Amino acid sequence: MTSQALDDIRKSTTIIIGLTFLDKLLALAKEVFFAYRFGVSRDLDVFNVAYAFPAVVALLLGQAAIAALVPLYPAWRSSGPRAAGRAISTVIWTSIGFFALLCLTCYAAAPTLFSLLGYGFEPESRLLGEELERLLVWLILLEGGSAMLAALLQAQKAFTALYSAQLCLNICLIGALWIWPGVDVRALAIGFLLGTGAKILVMIWTLRRGFSETFFTGPPDTKSLGAYLGLAWPLVIGGLVVNANIVVDQVMGTELSPGSVSALRYAYRINDLPIQLLVITMTRAIFPYVSEQAVNGDLKGMRQVFWRGVLFVIAVSLPVTAFVLLFSDQIVALLLMRGAFGPEAVGQTALTLVYYSLGMIFSSYAWLSSVFFNALRQNKTLMAVGVVTMLFNILFNRIFINLWGGPEGIAMSTTVTMGLTCLIFVLIINRALGVLRDLPRPRPFLLLPAVCILAYAAAWLVKTYAKSLGLDPLIAFAPLAVLFGVVYLGGLYRFGGDEIHWCLGAVLPFGKKRSRRL
Repeated sequence: MTSQALDDIRKSTTIIIGLTFLDKLLALAKEVFFAYRFGVSRDLDVFNVAYAFPAVVALLLGQAAIAALVPLYPAWRSSGPRAAGRAISTVIWTSIGFFALLCLTCYAAAPTLFSLLGYGFEPESRLLGEELERLLVWLILLEGGSAMLAALLQAQKAFTALYSAQLCLNICLIGALWIWPGVDVRALAIGFLLGTGAKILVMIWTLRRGFSETFFTGPPDTKSLGAYLGLAWPLVIGGLVVNANIVVDQVMGTELSPGSVSALRYAYRINDLPIQLLVITMTRAIFPYVSEQAVNGDLKGMRQVFWRGVLFVIAVSLPVTAFVLLFSDQIVALLLMRGAFGPEAVGQTALTLVYYSLGMIFSSYAWLSSVFFNALRQNKTLMAVGVVTMLFNILFNRIFINLWGGPEGIAMSTTVTMGLTCLIFVLIINRALGVLRDLPRPRPFLLLPAVCILAYAAAWLVKTYAKSLGLDPLIAFAPLAVLFGVVYLGGLYRFGGDEIHWCLGAVLPFGKKRSRRL
């Protein structure tokens, strides 16, 4: 059972990574359209401020809804189709009712909301902002409903349909800007609403076969609703705490030299990209499988999936960290050095990126652990650890700001905080699953750092030689990056066993060739 689950997780991860990468490309095209149409205009500033509130609310509530529903779905399904339909319909319609009520409240309060958020705008811009806010608050209802459908698709492991539906948003945004070239930023608001609506229609079409049985079945199931709400509310608070950490970093960054907050933001987003694209996609693939194992009491299977997830986290985090240590200046320069973003800004952002990257393995492991806590329905534990993490973050921010006095101090604080958080996670998850009593074989875990060191050494030697020849670092960057990747991936493919090839096969098509025994 576990071997089949691991193979299914690998295939699911490949699907999610591929579709997520396509979505990132569409998002990049969308940003190009935004820049071409609106530049850095005042109207775009107004739109961004109006969009911020409904986007954060929808994201926070939607993530909590998914993380609460998926672990409950296997137990509901095992009770029979009619009982499962009652539970699902009760939870979904209650949630949609809550989203609708919240949406109507925000619609009525839109002028007040925008006057608070956009207090610095002139009267004409505030009028536009109020109009946009009234449009965009409907995203709370649409994205909330979308999240409930997404939770069902994820629980059913329908990843192709789920992540294909996610493409609708950026496609509709690009289409809105293309079809209405003369329309102002209202086209963006309409594009967001149409895109979210299209996403919902695609998901409903996918779920159409059991739609009536799922959404219109019998009287309300208050017991299932209580279980769902009991899992959801700690996740909402935990999500607030996680987002508060980012705000805390930026607020404390205002104590530093001008440009420090921007350097933090840029470095954080660059560091977060591989986590979003690879690690989080893998955890989303794992989630429904470990939720089923938790319901079935298969702790041994959960331990095996946990250690395979840890191996994947290390396989991604180690080379990315090593790559950033080698090429942080070149990465930042290629991505950001334009216009007012000069060499000094590159140096400051690159140094901050280095200290963020040192904690990538901890951040990645935290994402992996959270999935197992969700599956085990220990969401209150996650919430408590989140509060402790925020306190650690404030403490270490103060310590490292006093020591270093730059944005790199806040980045290092994040790394240390995540390291301590992961230590807490290890202790708690060992009590729940006994992962330290059922250790995997050490060879693949030792091979990863060995091959990573080899790739680092090869790239560093050639980089040093290129520098001695006076080659421009930006020109040398591309071949050096290829060299690093070839040595690392080639070494894993040549010397790795089945576990390593499982990790490669989740990301690259050739990685699974030699994987037979999982």
